[in-house]
Amino acid sequence: MSKVRVKLNLRGINQLMASRKVQDRLDEVGAEMAGDAGSGFEYEASPHKWTARGYVQVADGDGARRQADEAVLERVAGTRRS
Repeated sequence: MSKVRVKLNLRGINQLMASRKVQDRLDEVGAEMAGDAGSGFEYEASPHKWTARGYVQVADGDGARRQADEAVLERVAGTRRS
């Protein structure tokens, strides 16, 4: 049986993870999730030099109450695919 060896191109992976295209897609999905959560929630993009990232978070007191009572963010997490 032969051994398969895989060598990852870490520089290429890092470039992809921090690319504008990946951040744009993440922003799109994050904004949709914030919309699904409803009033009191917002999406905030927070790109990092090594990776695209963003957060769906509570935006005001109404959102905080809904999050505490209904776990809104947990319900919308994973509702968007791809």
